[in-house]
Order: sequence, then structure tokens, then C-alpha cells
Amino acid sequence: MKNIKDKGTILIGLLEKYSKFFEVAIAFLLLAVITIKLVDVFLVLIDVDIAIMNMEFESVLTLVFNLVIGIEFTKMLIKHTPETVLDVLLFVIARQMVVHGEGNFNILLGVIAIIGIFATKKYLVDAKKYRDDELVLEEASLAPHETLEGEGGAKDGK
Repeated sequence: MKNIKDKGTILIGLLEKYSKFFEVAIAFLLLAVITIKLVDVFLVLIDVDIAIMNMEFESVLTLVFNLVIGIEFTKMLIKHTPETVLDVLLFVIARQMVVHGEGNFNILLGVIAIIGIFATKKYLVDAKKYRDDELVLEEASLAPHETLEGEGGAKDGK
């Protein structure tokens, strides 16, 4: 039974590492697209009629937001914490505002919803409880002679 639990924590650790890797990769790709679009704007300003990238920036944002929401949803399935659920909701609302920002009233509702999510995270979610669980998970995935505080397994300097 313990062997299955160890494999589960290793698998969870791998999934979290892969999700972080994908987040960074998406960020770099988005920066590359922004750079290409800046060159496009510069070429338009100097009156050169060459389109480097034909894809609309809104389409790129839609694709990026969908990928990020998928990654956050995966994290939510792995961690099972209210904080990850709120993160998914935050990205979904932000996507709705940026991609489909139709009208000032809808944008205002989105801003109010985001404020509500941040207030919920700050005042209603007991993040310390879940951080302690993550700390236990991290220590379980370390080698037997390692701890988060240092070598040899002594936590409190004892």
C-alpha cells in the first residue's frame, strides 16, 4: 500500500513539474508572438506592406487562454484545493473579458467577479492548511535522507 502511495506522490510531482514547464513555454511563445506583432506594427508605421504574421492577435490570445485554462484545470484535478478552483475561475473570467469583452457592463461585471475571487482567496480560503498539505507532499517526494530544511532529516535543529 505504501508503494502505491509513493508512486502516486511521484506522479503528482511529475504532473506539477510538467504543468509549470508548459506554463513557461506558453509564456515564451506569447512573448514571441508579441515581438512579431511589434515588428508588424513598426512595418505598418514606416509604410511597408509586408505582413509577417497573418494570424489575428485575438486568435492567439484565445488559444493561449484556452491552453492556460487547461493547465490550471489539470492543477485543480491534481491538488484538490479551493485555491486552484479559484485560479481556474480567475483565468476563465479574464479570458471572457479579454477575448469577448463585449460592452462596458460585461467588463465591469468581470472586474467585480475578479475582485470577489481575490477577496475570497484572501479572507475565506484557509491557504495555510493547504500549504501544510503541500509541504507534507513535497517532503514525501524527497529522498529519505533529505528534508526541506536541509540534510540529515533534522527539522528543528534537534
